[in-house]
Amino acid sequence: MKIGLLTYHAALNFGANLQALSTYNFLLHAGHSPIIINWFPYELEEEYNRSCPSIQADAHIAYRNTYFNLTKRCCTDKEVAEIIEMEKIEAIIIGSDAVLQHHPKLSRLVFPSRKIISFDSVTCDRMFPNPFWCSFMSYIKRELPIAYMSVSSQNSPYTLFSNKEFHSMKRSIECVGFCTTRDDWTAKMISKISDNRLSPTITPDPVFAFNQNVKSQLTQEEVMKKYNLPKQYFLFSFHNSKTVSYHWLEEFQKIANRHEFECVAFPFPNGVNFAHPFHKAIKLPLSPLDWYSLIKYSSGYIGHNMHPIVVSLHNAVPCYSFDNYGIVKFRIFVNKKSSKIYHIMKKFGVLDNHVNTSGLWWKRPTPSDVFDKICNFDKEGVAMHSKDYLESYNIMMDNILNYFQVKAKTHI
Repeated sequence: MKIGLLTYHAALNFGANLQALSTYNFLLHAGHSPIIINWFPYELEEEYNRSCPSIQADAHIAYRNTYFNLTKRCCTDKEVAEIIEMEKIEAIIIGSDAVLQHHPKLSRLVFPSRKIISFDSVTCDRMFPNPFWCSFMSYIKRELPIAYMSVSSQNSPYTLFSNKEFHSMKRSIECVGFCTTRDDWTAKMISKISDNRLSPTITPDPVFAFNQNVKSQLTQEEVMKKYNLPKQYFLFSFHNSKTVSYHWLEEFQKIANRHEFECVAFPFPNGVNFAHPFHKAIKLPLSPLDWYSLIKYSSGYIGHNMHPIVVSLHNAVPCYSFDNYGIVKFRIFVNKKSSKIYHIMKKFGVLDNHVNTSGLWWKRPTPSDVFDKICNFDKEGVAMHSKDYLESYNIMMDNILNYFQVKAKTHI
């Protein structure tokens, strides 16, 4: 079966690239013909290019051109529909990743600001309607099986959606016959939008199946040699120096060095943008596959973002999340339970290794506390949960493919 994938395949983002490859390879190994629907609006490309240096952008472009079968680029709903028909795509998987976003004007209110009151701007991929919400189906004149796979709303404040928006969203996703989400918040949002027609189960991010689906990876010895790393090293990734100070990192490094661990600054796609005292820093450009392997063979990850935590948990690597997600009101109060990182770490029983930094009042853990949490990390328990997540992922994928097969048979 020719299956189209609609996800953040072109994002200049390591985690988005890895989840797309994991899904793509699962379908290949299952005997299907996956193809990435290359929906990539120009405003999104401009947004990415503003935040990522060209040397790293080229690495992401090389990655997707190497590992994916891509359709012709499309930027509008109509073009997506035309590509689907031209390629004779028989079914579509939308997801994983934060594909079901919508941010009403009230949620984008900035106060105070230079204009006293202003509103954050949002790209088209983060506002309903768009192809992630199946808006292209108005141009498709045949029934097409569509599955939402481990989708997320990225903290979208659905309690602020208007009745008109709920009604439009409901009509837009009526074509979706299978749905799972990767967090409770999104599951509740979809249930409300669909009037409980869709009651999503919570399923893993595809990166939790990466070792199964992607066989071509660097070995530990290759990683250590390529990046001149010792066997024991900690990775640190922060978006800036506001979360922890240079002094905080200096104190952590002293503790780590006493126990023969090296501390390494680890980049996001825009580089290492926090002040640190470390002797080593991984430089750009960095392949998403190397990024994955560097975390996989580390002694621990400390920092921001979700996919480093996912990669860590998948490989039973100790981690400590300075969680930068969660719905924030008035830049002060944070609903930590709306964070996808919170959800995952709770499921794995490692919330002691988590602190939410999104609100104004949060308590910064001491370097010694974080070090102790890393060293006492329940690797065995996390490995068992990771095995359960892989089983849950495989069941989900089998159910999606069974749904597609049943729909195909009813239209023969």
